[in-house]
Amino acid sequence: MLIQRSFIDELMTRVDIVDVIDSYVSLRKMGHNFKACCPFHQEKTPSFVVFAEGQNYYCFGCGVHGTAIGFLMDFAHLGYVEAIHELAAKMGMSVVYEEGYSQATAISDREELYQIMKQATEFYWKQWQQPAAEVAKTYLKQRGLTGQTAKEFGIGYAPPGWDNLLKNLATSQDQQELILKAGLIKKSETGRYYDHFRDRIMFPIHDRRGRVIAFGGRLLSNKENEPKYLNSPETPLFQKGNELYGWYFARKVRPLEQVIVVEGYMDVVMLAQHGIHNVVATLGTATTREHLTRLFREVLDIIFCFDGDAAGQKAAWRALENGIPLLQEGRQLSFMFLPPGEDPDSFVRKHGTTGFHHYLAESQPLSKFLFDTLTQSLKLDTPEGQARLVELAKPLLTKLPKGAYRDSMLQKLSELTQVESSKLTTLIPSQQPVLARKNQSPPNIRTPLSLIQKAIVHLLHKPVLAQTVEYPNTKLSQLANQPDMLLLLNLIEFIRNRPHVTLAGICEHWRNTEYENTLNWLSRHTFQQTLAMVTQLDEEFVDAIKQFYREADKQRYELLTQKRPLTEDERQELQNLLRVS
Repeated sequence: MLIQRSFIDELMTRVDIVDVIDSYVSLRKMGHNFKACCPFHQEKTPSFVVFAEGQNYYCFGCGVHGTAIGFLMDFAHLGYVEAIHELAAKMGMSVVYEEGYSQATAISDREELYQIMKQATEFYWKQWQQPAAEVAKTYLKQRGLTGQTAKEFGIGYAPPGWDNLLKNLATSQDQQELILKAGLIKKSETGRYYDHFRDRIMFPIHDRRGRVIAFGGRLLSNKENEPKYLNSPETPLFQKGNELYGWYFARKVRPLEQVIVVEGYMDVVMLAQHGIHNVVATLGTATTREHLTRLFREVLDIIFCFDGDAAGQKAAWRALENGIPLLQEGRQLSFMFLPPGEDPDSFVRKHGTTGFHHYLAESQPLSKFLFDTLTQSLKLDTPEGQARLVELAKPLLTKLPKGAYRDSMLQKLSELTQVESSKLTTLIPSQQPVLARKNQSPPNIRTPLSLIQKAIVHLLHKPVLAQTVEYPNTKLSQLANQPDMLLLLNLIEFIRNRPHVTLAGICEHWRNTEYENTLNWLSRHTFQQTLAMVTQLDEEFVDAIKQFYREADKQRYELLTQKRPLTEDERQELQNLLRVS
């Protein structure tokens, strides 16, 4: 943590989350709170609530929740430090860092990496003017790419040679290390730096804000042991399993109702050249759950477009497996298989936009693709084939969220196997969704809370309750070995020192600590309580504290009755405990 926690605490007391979110999403007042359609998933009925008192937000549709800082990180795609600087600027505050750190050391490295990537993009683009790029130009012309499309996507060229980019960008040893950190150069065993991309057509990979964070390079020469396509390595700016090529451009489509997922850079580029802009590509990896989660935040309909060969079928099946757990609230996954030997790039050049849209209209819904694939080698007119289909479908359908779609899938399986839907519901239970945590899976929102956890939830909902508890508190400290009691004690101390702190301020104070996951999970119970307008919090909290006291007295009594000899003070304490009991 480079920014002082005390500064973050102060920032959270000044920021009004309603103003922050309202500048991005139109909020409507609802009693003491505010409501809107969720900006993180498609919905028609507003379920996204901003709580003015707690300074937090929660979507009762998709479960996303957080603080003003978290909103900027998720919605505006800012880093943690960037989000703090954004809010501080709005409040006219200067960020305060821990001793030994400054703004330069905290965010300058990241900003310098963005600048390096921008300079590299410009360098690769300028190489089109060099004679060495003629082969690359000819190749792209043969592929039908226009200069206008190349300019729109920033496509460039990395010339042959060991260190062209390095010599152009590096002005010092520190600069070399920064370029290395950006993944643009490598370092040999002898300590020599050399370009990561050489003799390749360069496709800049943008984040959702349009900043270049990585590159994909298409090899031109036939070199042995060289991959045809080479991506940037993972860097502080780029994690391959999270990013999608073309997402920045696809998000410009208005309204964006559907996204097509393809496999290659040229697929995205050529489809865009033919007027089909709602297209993204994975970066040499299978479609991950992170990819789909990102897409489903903005659209309900995703279509995978793959080659019709065995490799395309395999890629589609992996996408199906990752997508099934996310199919809720009207979300749809479909699969479009092109003729053998064709990819989206070649197909749209041969058949044009009309031909591509014709195939798109024939896309298979997930249900058809799933059951067609599972039944390929089964004899469904036999009990053995029917039983085998149930077993094959079980691990997939178990992952489906509860709802109408899951019921329809079980009904389809019932028709194919002649097993009653009610029996299939028993045979194929639904997994309860759990809140992702960094180190382990926590209980889901329906898991009963311990008394300590209930007390914490009451404090999160109404921090002023901490003022009713004496601190330091010897009796509560006696129970410090019980799960979550240390968190309760720390919360009481923290809130007593900051009487006006909000739930958001509490969560941000413990971000990146051992308590972060527990507080995030318990805060979900707080949101549910807030909507239900739970009353009698004061009495419930006080009753819980009294029960802790009784438990502490009991433990102390048992300890003293077993101890010999007792001091005079201990004998008096034992008499008092007997009197209380």
